[in-house]
Amino acid sequence: MNVNATTEIPLVFDCLGDDLVGIVHKPESPSEIGVLTVVAGGPQYRAGVGRGMVSLARSLAGRGVAVMRFDYRGIGDSTGDFLGYDQTAEDIQAAVTAFQREVPEVKRVVLWGGCDAASGAMMHGWRVAGIQSLVLGNPWVSTEEIRSAVMRKHYTKRLGEAQFWRKLIRFEYNLLEYAVAGLRKVGRRLARMFSPPASSGGASSTDGAGRPVDRMLDGLRQFEGPVLFLMSGRSLVSNEFDELIKGSAAWQAVYNKPTCKRLDLPDADQTFSDGDSRARVNEAILDWVMGLKED
Repeated sequence: MNVNATTEIPLVFDCLGDDLVGIVHKPESPSEIGVLTVVAGGPQYRAGVGRGMVSLARSLAGRGVAVMRFDYRGIGDSTGDFLGYDQTAEDIQAAVTAFQREVPEVKRVVLWGGCDAASGAMMHGWRVAGIQSLVLGNPWVSTEEIRSAVMRKHYTKRLGEAQFWRKLIRFEYNLLEYAVAGLRKVGRRLARMFSPPASSGGASSTDGAGRPVDRMLDGLRQFEGPVLFLMSGRSLVSNEFDELIKGSAAWQAVYNKPTCKRLDLPDADQTFSDGDSRARVNEAILDWVMGLKED
């Protein structure tokens, strides 16, 4: 049940000459902690994940937590070119500034995003003024090595399931399509084997060089605030994240910091798309914000 009357306020604000579009969900009596939500990069539509953000915003605002939803440059109604999740620090900073200008009661901001929005938050959260905490849903950390390891485990498990064999016997799998995809993957690997190695240039990964997963690690290492990971049991992306943690001492050192917490949703998919998962995410983020208020 809502305890606050709320107002939804459309915003247009500047980011390096482009117009970003956002919606602020403002309670009658906002708390000093607000939530900034980021939809994952790439083409999006206004249902699915986007609708989940609306549900979250209205739920939190009704409980006294101001929320702002916004689109990066080149996404949704915002102008400009989308440069990739790894180049969104300026977008996030512009959104935080606009959010706090519209709701001056908000002194601290929790940044929430899933998939590659969570990846971008890990990269950039430490450098954005006003961000106190991160909530990360199934961060995208995929590399070919990690993906291959997870897929091997996934299909090894599938071989032991009766449903897999029933589908195979009924020709419900397009084996030719899988074969062609496999040949293409082999071709890409051969091309990399015979290509000259790329120069790293000696730059620090926090300056924009290096593999994305290394930049995420650097960013998370430098972020001093509390971090909550929301992880789905039915997501291969979540499995890839766990594979990365398991195989890297450097990631384990950062991931196991006392400031990092984790909540598992065993029945949820990558985007928390079903109603029960969405409700649990909403409550988890509300509980997290309430906990920050008590600190």
